[in-house]
Amino acid sequence: MDITSDQVVQLGKNILFFNNGGKNAAWMTKTSAAFPEKGVEDYYLCGMTLVDTASGQGLGFKAEQVNFDSKYINFQDQKTSMACADNVKVLASGGFSGCIFQLWRDDKGLAWGTHVYKGVDVNADISLAAKAKGWTLLYSIDTAGKGKDGSEIFVVAVMGTKNADIISQRIKNGKCEKLVDWYTVYDWKKAAIPGIVEAS
Repeated sequence: MDITSDQVVQLGKNILFFNNGGKNAAWMTKTSAAFPEKGVEDYYLCGMTLVDTASGQGLGFKAEQVNFDSKYINFQDQKTSMACADNVKVLASGGFSGCIFQLWRDDKGLAWGTHVYKGVDVNADISLAAKAKGWTLLYSIDTAGKGKDGSEIFVVAVMGTKNADIISQRIKNGKCEKLVDWYTVYDWKKAAIPGIVEAS
């Protein structure tokens, strides 16, 4: 299904979640060819579905091997998990409680979403390596301090033909309790923001 950033925000007020449904055949994982030291392509192919709730319709990302329209990026300990929007228009990732979400454009013009591990001892940031390979950073959000007890940050990037919208919501008990950030990358195929410095 096609979805707009406005719909993501509205539907998230009722419910927003990912469920692999035991469909592990939809799970893709392999070491990143571009960033073998820190990067892992680790995601589920998903079908976005409207979910009825008592308060109205919500949005679910459900693992789907055949009829997929989005990708859900998993968490990898001490690594950067990645997914390319090569055959989908929506990238999502949840469970953030201090890690970083970034949106990149690679040297071929494709968009990549990343769930970057950030711990006390390790930061799996790929920024310096990505810039060296000709990748361009389009967006970055550090989720540290943006959650509350029992909540998570759930990020959805909607890749339009011209612009890209990244919506970050604080989710508790499946519902959005706060819109943390809603950022539009205008003309994402050409845009750039100042590069960030890789943490040591």
